[in-house]
Amino acid sequence: MLHALVVKTGYEENMCVSGSLIDMYAKSGYLDRAFSLFHRIQNPDLKCWNSMIGGYGNHGDAERAFKLCSQMKRQGLDPDHVTYVSLLSACSHRGLVDRGRFYWFCMMSDGVIPGVKHYTCMVSLLSRTGLLKEAKEMIVNSPFGRKYPELWRILLSSCINFRDLDMGIYAAEQVLCLEPDDSPSHILLSNLYASIGRWDDAAEIRKKIRLLMLEKDPGLSWIDVKGIVNIFSADDESHQQADDCRNELFRLQANLKKWEISEIIINI
Repeated sequence: MLHALVVKTGYEENMCVSGSLIDMYAKSGYLDRAFSLFHRIQNPDLKCWNSMIGGYGNHGDAERAFKLCSQMKRQGLDPDHVTYVSLLSACSHRGLVDRGRFYWFCMMSDGVIPGVKHYTCMVSLLSRTGLLKEAKEMIVNSPFGRKYPELWRILLSSCINFRDLDMGIYAAEQVLCLEPDDSPSHILLSNLYASIGRWDDAAEIRKKIRLLMLEKDPGLSWIDVKGIVNIFSADDESHQQADDCRNELFRLQANLKKWEISEIIINI
């Protein structure tokens, strides 16, 4: 509706308006519409380029994002910190370590000072691909290691996948040093112990989690069904239809397993 109003009032030629429309379509996943608008602009500004690069990167088309960045440079525009966040994020989603290192080097060469979002993308990229030591060094050498526990939490999460207990304990210590009552980190640490079969340690961490939950208001899920608000929380059995909800969940899980089996058979 807003786009139609823009066309009717003749503001489609306005760079700020067109840039906002491109950003709207790109973030919503309507990349064809975003690119159609982008293509009609004679000399798109950096905001328009960033919207398209971020749109393709966030929706899985990393190669298209990289090509757009190269085209942008040929048009005489230099990437800024927003551009590099989009590029590094695209690399993280696809596990492109070499490409991520390349853009990190380019960012430094261009004089763009990396912020916490850039470090988050790189730590995520390195951690997900198993380069846990390199991810740890990046956090330690960054100016954000003692301010943003999320960096250590990303590393801790990947330690579960790669079953690296020593690195995981170290990462958990860093998070809990900053936020002693951080329940998500306790849960990740418990999952790490469970992944390597140390069930007693996992149970001990779970006890701590329960104590933390008693001291805080529990997280709630709110679902509106036909105008009636239903409230749920973890381990809560007070809802009148708790059994029906659980049975429906089991039914959905069974359907998912059947679907997975059928997919395996088809692929074979």
